[in-house]
Amino acid sequence: MFTLQYTIVDAFTSSPFAGNPAAVIVLPHSIAISDPLAQKISAEFNLSETAFVVPRAMEDTEYSRTYGLRWFTPKNEVPLCGHATLATARVLFADVALVPEGVNMLKFETLSGTLTAKRVPDTPHIELEFPAYTLIPVGAEELEKVARVVDEAVGGSVAVLDVQKADRFMLVRLDTAFDLENASVNPTPFVPHVTTGTRSTVLTSERPSALAPTARFISRMFAPASGIPEDPVTGSAHCALAPYWCEVLKIPPGEVFTARQASSRGGDLDVIWEKDKGRVKLRGNAVVVARGEMYLPPKA
Repeated sequence: MFTLQYTIVDAFTSSPFAGNPAAVIVLPHSIAISDPLAQKISAEFNLSETAFVVPRAMEDTEYSRTYGLRWFTPKNEVPLCGHATLATARVLFADVALVPEGVNMLKFETLSGTLTAKRVPDTPHIELEFPAYTLIPVGAEELEKVARVVDEAVGGSVAVLDVQKADRFMLVRLDTAFDLENASVNPTPFVPHVTTGTRSTVLTSERPSALAPTARFISRMFAPASGIPEDPVTGSAHCALAPYWCEVLKIPPGEVFTARQASSRGGDLDVIWEKDKGRVKLRGNAVVVARGEMYLPPKA
């Protein structure tokens, strides 16, 4: 039997039991786990994502530390995850044995390339830098199909203003007359997805949030095909939401603005779209809520 240390972190929040929880496992150099075992561990936690972190000391510098990073939902591995990356950065920055106080940058080697996390000076926040997704509008016929699925999911008629695909996400912009923040949404109609190649449906609106009045837009994300009926806060979705709403609302590239994910737990992000670089920066806080040990048999 061998032991893995884990940490549970609530990401994109300053308060416990809000934001999006993720499990973080920093693997010792002496332990390697298989993909099937990583998937079983993630299913055991049954959180939106579990992050597996592997030190890459040979790539460290005086000012940065480098890690391999992978994310698993209870059902599958995903190529990009914002909240579990933020959670990982919180765990690493909090451990001076792993990241000395004078080191302010983390580099993560992932399926989406090299990602970075930085301490934001004079705040508890951490800034992530991710690739921005390319948005592809759907045709009129597909928009009508999506609108019917959304009506079924919310149990009524909703005006769908726009539908665009972005990597594994389908962005659905709703009219502000619909109270997305307080609506009861059944995720089941989103499976199977009506848009080929997407596994996650993001409903979004510029309707003001009662809990975050300064937010420029709100969103909710549903990924039942990945074992996530509704994700509390989805950093990676904002790699599509940021460029989309910057174009719609005429927010200048490089400007910092606030977004709210309006799930029952809720979460807040500061967002920056760097159009010329094709990157999105996400800033947020994260709170450690639990630490423990997982016991695995030698042949797990």
